[in-house]
Amino acid sequence: MVTDQAKPIRVMLIDCRPLVLMGLHDLISARKPTMEVSGQATTYTYALDLADQVRPDVVFFSFFPDALDPLEVVAELTRSADMKVLVLKGLYEAVPVAQAIEVGARGIVLAEDPTESIIQAIINVHHRDIGRDRAWAGGLSGYAATARIPLKCNQEQAKQAKLTLRERELIRAIVEEPSAKYMSIAERLGISEHTVHNHLSSIYQKLDLINRMDLLMYALKHGLTSSDEPPESTWVELDRNQSHSPLRDA
Repeated sequence: MVTDQAKPIRVMLIDCRPLVLMGLHDLISARKPTMEVSGQATTYTYALDLADQVRPDVVFFSFFPDALDPLEVVAELTRSADMKVLVLKGLYEAVPVAQAIEVGARGIVLAEDPTESIIQAIINVHHRDIGRDRAWAGGLSGYAATARIPLKCNQEQAKQAKLTLRERELIRAIVEEPSAKYMSIAERLGISEHTVHNHLSSIYQKLDLINRMDLLMYALKHGLTSSDEPPESTWVELDRNQSHSPLRDA
């Protein structure tokens, strides 16, 4: 008998662009048996009907012109607690991110993100705690009206206290240049791209985030860029101290 843990994550794709659908389909299908594409739709009307039929675990959702309101479609798709929506957006696409999360989306994935980050986002959101998701969604509900909200939650303060100086500097670098590639950020901070990815994984875990878009919104919302700058040599010195580690830049 197949257990729930052994079952593949069933992913449904919603996008009006055939090339995007093809790319996502190939990306997800290559990860079998971890995940598989359960269906794809190019209109919201068909997407709602298809979702009722195939009952996917995760829905990759894109905003595009259609007869139906996309936010209403997201809300309808997420009425079932078992169906989780990930919004796919381009870095320069105008998408109502805060409203999408407020009506039920569990996260945002940038089309420019590395393929492994997109795959990890699917896995993370599939296994993510529902109660925590809804608390995060509630916290984002006012994001569209204000770019920065003062931090008042002791729970969030406790999370942020776990961040190291290097992780905080990485967060600031990402907020200052949201479109910068990881290699560019690594060069700017004097570390390797491998080290950037390692620190990002640690940041996501400490702050209960999914990906870079989550981090960008969280940092702006909670003012993580407003703290004093650490010494300029922090990154280089600490990386040099680890230069003999067998795990460095493996």
